[in-house]
Amino acid sequence: MNETASILPRRTLQVTGTASVTVKPDVSYMSFVIETEHKNVAKAYRENKKASDQVFTKLKALGVEERDLKTTYFYIMPFYKMVDNSARQVIDAYRILHYTLVTARDLARISDILDAAVDAGATGLSSISFTVENPKKYTEEARREAIRAAMKKAQETADIMGFKLGTPVSVTESEPGYRQAAPYPQASMAMERAAPQAQGPQLEPGEMNLARTVYVTYEIEPK
Repeated sequence: MNETASILPRRTLQVTGTASVTVKPDVSYMSFVIETEHKNVAKAYRENKKASDQVFTKLKALGVEERDLKTTYFYIMPFYKMVDNSARQVIDAYRILHYTLVTARDLARISDILDAAVDAGATGLSSISFTVENPKKYTEEARREAIRAAMKKAQETADIMGFKLGTPVSVTESEPGYRQAAPYPQASMAMERAAPQAQGPQLEPGEMNLARTVYVTYEIEPK
């Protein structure tokens, strides 16, 4: 007589727990554009370089470190026009776009940075965001609360459905993150050159919620 052994599938329960913490942003990402246009490409390029150098110099004078100035997009764009109502096209002018991502670590200087960039030659601000540079240092307590919430949910489910919780077989979690401001040339907001005495807008970073979520899988057994 042959005997065979069967392996029963392991029965499990997966639960999630989420908790969040409210914090104040500690860093801002601002994407400026410097745009120049001229019929001569070399002149358009030189004008753009001059304006870019002026912007970088002025921002560094405000305390923005070189590591916090990053070119994210540089494009030389020709513009064409029709010749004598024919199908023939010729280049009419060149436009140069130089996008720079500025990381501002002193939020009290945000308006100063905006004023300085515009005064020095920036022609647009494509995006600005406020966030925290290292979310994990703010969310350790939220992580513990998320684990407790998952454990409570698992136990309540077991009590209601009449089974017993076994050992956790896996624990995973989502990591808090941040998003840097990205340059979008088509969405650039043009700015008029501000007069030196003009005061820039008051930009408020507000508060933000950082969440941690854990996923816990338990073995379950009949009572």
